[in-house]
Amino acid sequence: MGAVRRVGLGRVETTLLWPLHHKVLDFRNREPVLGDVWAVDVLDHLEVDRRDVRGTSGDRYLTLLRAAWIDARVRAWVAAHPEGTVVHPGCGLDARALRVGVPGRGLWVDLDLPEVVALRRGLLPEPRGYRLVAGSVTDPGWWGRVPAGAPVLVVAEGLFEYLGAAGVRGVLERVASRFTGGGEVVFDVVAPWVGRAGRAAGWPMHGLGDVRLPERWCPGLELVEAYSVVGDFGSVPERPLRVLYRVLSVWPGGRDAMRVLRFRLRGRAGAGPGG
Repeated sequence: MGAVRRVGLGRVETTLLWPLHHKVLDFRNREPVLGDVWAVDVLDHLEVDRRDVRGTSGDRYLTLLRAAWIDARVRAWVAAHPEGTVVHPGCGLDARALRVGVPGRGLWVDLDLPEVVALRRGLLPEPRGYRLVAGSVTDPGWWGRVPAGAPVLVVAEGLFEYLGAAGVRGVLERVASRFTGGGEVVFDVVAPWVGRAGRAAGWPMHGLGDVRLPERWCPGLELVEAYSVVGDFGSVPERPLRVLYRVLSVWPGGRDAMRVLRFRLRGRAGAGPGG
């Protein structure tokens, strides 16, 4: 993967190092949740001040459980739609395409800002059927590079909470209007109180309290699943954190602190079942 690279990103973009660090810690755990060896390879080839990421280790299972749940849904969808397209905006340094596999006869598109793509390029293999694109998820121009007729799965992880309601609505409306073959949209949201806490700490975060709101924005979307990350406390291998998550799950505000939503994207006439 070449020489060690120095990381020079903006404050928000630097957050992509946090889940990478969490995955490295997980891989070295005796009971890994994700077991992502690619994260170890990538972090070893980055010149990073580990003090910038070490402080996030306590909440790492929010990241790991979220990623594992999304991986399982993406893996199942790809198996059912080998001709489909997976679009992963805000991919950062994540190796999901390598962990779950690219659609056999379809396409996988990873998207992130130009500076992130420049850092990522060459750090991770790019298998057949994979495309890495530089751009912003809110910029309509790059969507033209994604096939519109095939079933599509759009996955946004750790991204939409930084866009705000208008930004998220714009992306969802574009997806719902463009893709005629149906599919799914999966993204995580945080509770409003988490968004307020993030903004108080200087992060441009926004919460979503009503998980049905995207359905009202886009009649083509149908909520089919809402996963509470904290509510999945039984999957946490370390007992102290498992107990903490269990306690938090009793309080509705804690249980809904981070959720992953899965929406069905209704295609136009002729779209197959489930997609």
